[in-house]
Amino acid sequence: MTTSPLATADLPTGLRWDADRSRLKVRDPRLAEIVLRDPHIITGVDHGKSDRPGALPPPGQAPTITQFFELWYTVGEHYHVFNTELRRAFTARTVGGFEATFLDQAERCVTAMPPRGDLARDYLSPYFMNSTFLVIGVPEAEWPRLTKVARLVIHLFKQQLLGVTEYGPREAAAFATSMRYLKQLTDQLLAGPGEEPFLLAARQLARIDPSTWPIAALIGQLLMAGIEPMIVGSSIACRDIWSAPHLRDAILRETVDVTDLAEEVLRQNPPFGNIFRFVSEPCDCLGLPLPAGTIVAIDVATVNLQRTAAADPAHGCPVRPSEVLTFGRGTHYCLGAHSARIQIAAAVRQLVHGRPELRIDVAGTRIDTHNNLKEVRSIPYRIGDEDVD
Repeated sequence: MTTSPLATADLPTGLRWDADRSRLKVRDPRLAEIVLRDPHIITGVDHGKSDRPGALPPPGQAPTITQFFELWYTVGEHYHVFNTELRRAFTARTVGGFEATFLDQAERCVTAMPPRGDLARDYLSPYFMNSTFLVIGVPEAEWPRLTKVARLVIHLFKQQLLGVTEYGPREAAAFATSMRYLKQLTDQLLAGPGEEPFLLAARQLARIDPSTWPIAALIGQLLMAGIEPMIVGSSIACRDIWSAPHLRDAILRETVDVTDLAEEVLRQNPPFGNIFRFVSEPCDCLGLPLPAGTIVAIDVATVNLQRTAAADPAHGCPVRPSEVLTFGRGTHYCLGAHSARIQIAAAVRQLVHGRPELRIDVAGTRIDTHNNLKEVRSIPYRIGDEDVD
């Protein structure tokens, strides 16, 4: 194994070599901006394929797991048009029109909660699944089946993050079945009467590219990149809120904007630990020679707090959302960031107001940080004074 010259280099302030994972850690906001904008530091995908359409399956067949995830990162000839149309569908003003819908859906899920259980499983997961389906324009009759697809895609994407690229026949068969359903649902939505902003944008894209597999893959990406981080982020927020009674009281008394409170919690504890980039050709943009192939990891929490220290979330977030790296920055800004903020705020607000007698077992809460995307293992709750087992 070749040792990187960065392992023994005298690194500038704000950089650290992570010998255990063989990557360069960026912990300074100014350097993070450079990493996100320098053309020599790219997303870690096969850019030999990024300038042409990804391999699509023959008619009537489903993509392989590898093909499906490759569609997420492929930059084809229509990329800029796709990106422009989709960003219009997820502006702050557009998704703000869903706020009342999100609150109604959160109230439905709060009412359906059993008297004790796991908060992520029994409340957060169904709420974020259903509220995201509403944004996409999926009819409620399809929610149970699409939930199964979402769970499978989330599982397989987590496997990818762990480096798993080979799958057994059972997973491959389940994935093929799910993809055929997703394609059928996509075609049904595009041909249907739905007027949701996402569907209007998707129909414009379908006129540009007659294959609807990229749109089906996009729906799959929204299910993964949107739902799972929101579940994790809200779990972190709930853990912190129920750990500090004054935070819950501030929400009940409405002396703090829940969006600002959640923003500060996620600034301090982002669902994604790092933003990863890859040096495609030698450069010295960070103040030292970077060999091609170097993995660069931006430490999101450290960068978020470098300029402004952690605050009491009851006072709201002390910085503007544009200064928070939790949802990315610039061209790498999360497409659904505006929607996520409103969805998370609705989830937390309705839970606090709708179940004031709810108690979370903070000591029993388990949020795993070994993967780049944190995973909620357990967040036990009870409604009322009975002890949690």
